[in-house]
Amino acid sequence: MGFAPLLTTMIPLFAIVLIGYLASYSTPFQGNAQKAVNDFVFYIALPALLFSAVADSGLSEGISWTFIAANLTVLVLGAGIGLVVGTALFRRPVTRALTTSMLAGYGNVAYLGVPLLVTAVGAQAALPVALGQLLHNMFFMVLYPLSVTLAVQRTRVARAVPVGAGRPRGAAADRPGGAVAAPSPAGGTGRAIFRSVVLNPVSLSVVAGLLFAVFGLSLPGPAEDTVGMLAGAAAPGALFAVGLTLRRAVSALREGSVAAGELSCTVLVKLAIMPLIAVALVTWVFPMPAVWAFTTVVMCGLPNAATAYVLAQQKDSGAQQAAASVVVTSVLSLLTLPLAALVA
Repeated sequence: MGFAPLLTTMIPLFAIVLIGYLASYSTPFQGNAQKAVNDFVFYIALPALLFSAVADSGLSEGISWTFIAANLTVLVLGAGIGLVVGTALFRRPVTRALTTSMLAGYGNVAYLGVPLLVTAVGAQAALPVALGQLLHNMFFMVLYPLSVTLAVQRTRVARAVPVGAGRPRGAAADRPGGAVAAPSPAGGTGRAIFRSVVLNPVSLSVVAGLLFAVFGLSLPGPAEDTVGMLAGAAAPGALFAVGLTLRRAVSALREGSVAAGELSCTVLVKLAIMPLIAVALVTWVFPMPAVWAFTTVVMCGLPNAATAYVLAQQKDSGAQQAAASVVVTSVLSLLTLPLAALVA
């Protein structure tokens, strides 16, 4: 798809985002209303869209394994560049540099990529974009919290001074003040990550859709109509939810200082370098069908997901920088995404 057709497709989508952003300043969409809209999209409408699209996509051509390899490669490279930028160029501590790494690679595939590509390309893009959102979300929603947790634990261990040095094993633990770290709740953290990433409704809907496609199953008429109606609400609902979420990011941006140089680097990596790497990979390294290649390039050029801001805020690591990146990449992507589609 060329520049003009994709731009024409994107304008109404971004208009809905803008409407959501403006609506977030009105009383009816403040407080619990914002959460209700997000929950409706995430738990009901978006799973319905992905399920119906994947179940009806057919698997006659199979899954492109080169698509999976290309996406994982570009995610590793993008996140790696971001990590180098954070640690070597801006001298950030590892925990903070991991946020820069996430911002360099984490795109808004679920809420923006799915409706954009399904609308622009059609149902044939449903399977690749569904698998792509799983790869992108699992990569960062698992890797970022896990890496920050490990980095924090490593820092604490490095700073700890064992009071009972030279004593028999366990002696320090028997005395008040013994420098013994509390056991890490690794099992609990792993279960929480598994529930939030693998057992969330978006992931489960894709799995269910794949099972229906593989075994040739179909829903009864009324159930299929119900799912279809809910699926129709996914695209506008998701985009509206993005607009509502942007207000929080803009507010956070206004409240704190932002490193302009670091922001420029992450925006450059996310909106320009990542899609160019994707173009090189799908052209010369991982050949794949045209729709899969186009989906890969566009997904890699998507703006930052608002989830990146949420994750950074939860880990208390560069939340203001994440908010700025979400806002700036969302605005600039109106121009950069059609360019990415042009070279795809």
